[in-house]
Amino acid sequence: MHANEEVRTKRVEPSREVVCVLGASGYITSWLVNLLLQHEYSINATVRDPHDLKKTELIEEGSFDLVVEGCIGVFHTASLCYFDVEDPQ
Repeated sequence: MHANEEVRTKRVEPSREVVCVLGASGYITSWLVNLLLQHEYSINATVRDPHDLKKTELIEEGSFDLVVEGCIGVFHTASLCYFDVEDPQ
């Protein structure tokens, strides 16, 4: 067995620890969430409001305090997206 194979086959012990995923509605992040669930983590997640794409609290200080409280780690995958472009060139 090569060193890389050993890393790939190493089992991660199940956990009930809580992690936070900011921006969990994205395609790539959905895979992250799936992987975390497979390893039995509990997840606090934030997602974009599909009914109000302009609504964001991403830059408001303290807006994520409750969702990250008690978490052992945070995956920050959220970003500001602007959908209105006046001059795309």
